[in-house]
Amino acid sequence: MKRLNKYLIWNLVKILFITELAGIVIFINIEFFEHTDIFTANFRNFLLGISYLFLRLPFYLNLILPLSFLISMLILLMLMIRGNEMIIVRTSGISTISLMKPLVLFSMILIIFSFILSELVIPATTSASEYIYRIKIKKEESYVFFKNDRIWFKRDNVISNIDFFDNKTDTIKGITVLELSKDYSIKKRIDAKEGIWKDGSWIFSDVSERTFGKNGIISKKTYPHLKGIIQEPPTVFKVIEKNPEEMGYRELSRYIKRLRLDGHNVRRYLVDLYNKISFPFINFIMVLAAFSVGLRYSKTKHISKGIFSGMSLGIFYWFFHSVSLSLGYSEIFPPLFAAWFSNFMFFSFGVIGIVTLRT
Repeated sequence: MKRLNKYLIWNLVKILFITELAGIVIFINIEFFEHTDIFTANFRNFLLGISYLFLRLPFYLNLILPLSFLISMLILLMLMIRGNEMIIVRTSGISTISLMKPLVLFSMILIIFSFILSELVIPATTSASEYIYRIKIKKEESYVFFKNDRIWFKRDNVISNIDFFDNKTDTIKGITVLELSKDYSIKKRIDAKEGIWKDGSWIFSDVSERTFGKNGIISKKTYPHLKGIIQEPPTVFKVIEKNPEEMGYRELSRYIKRLRLDGHNVRRYLVDLYNKISFPFINFIMVLAAFSVGLRYSKTKHISKGIFSGMSLGIFYWFFHSVSLSLGYSEIFPPLFAAWFSNFMFFSFGVIGIVTLRT
């Protein structure tokens, strides 16, 4: 039995390496040709583009790992069927559960590997790749900076401060704009509660405008809605504002805690937080999917059909999980439910598939 386990794991690792490599090459090629006009503008951009793509490798490695794992197991099972090895295994009295055990243990290793990758490696490499692409290649303005948990930026004699920028909905929560005179005293101050990016401009609500003179406030005006307070598009703030994908679990937890203390809505970010735990467990579910689908095609002529069915199931899971997360972002599903719903549903389908197999 130990020899069989070593045989399964060794062949699985070889196939997984090939499928992962093929998947990464496909994604890198798509990314390169999507930005080919920018990367090939000059030799400097080309070298920076290569650096950008290299830093994206850990993200793609983790993203396609579950699907590559599924495809690898399907290929392994189908090769065993084709070589009549599965018949030998069956006649030796080895059950489906016993055959699954080494692959389940290997999936646990992949779960740990995926979590470590998303916690320690991906946040750093993603932040670095975004910096190279936005600042070094696209030359986006870097006058915006993040300090004391707030966004600050300056244009001529106007200093602006944003309490919180939601990069998922392109909304601003709390902004203060100070217009300075030549002697650096405050000439005008504008405060707004919320801003929404719509039709190419910011629309702010609950706006108060105060004008100052030498003796203090000269006038004060309030507006229910006002345009033109700032001109910077949302992409400027996304340069320095981290996405949840650029944070590890602990960093995102701290970020959510700060937003809660400031009274901001954190449900969208909770979806990403819970997904950082649920996503690695897809690898375990893929073991159930591979066996429940792959072993149903016991004839050699059905090998391609079995691989195609398994791949379709994996892609459908990927799609369904994305939809579930989107419903969580839209606050239709509770955050925890959105992150784990597809896992529990496909786990149930996998168990039913295993139980109903003919042995």
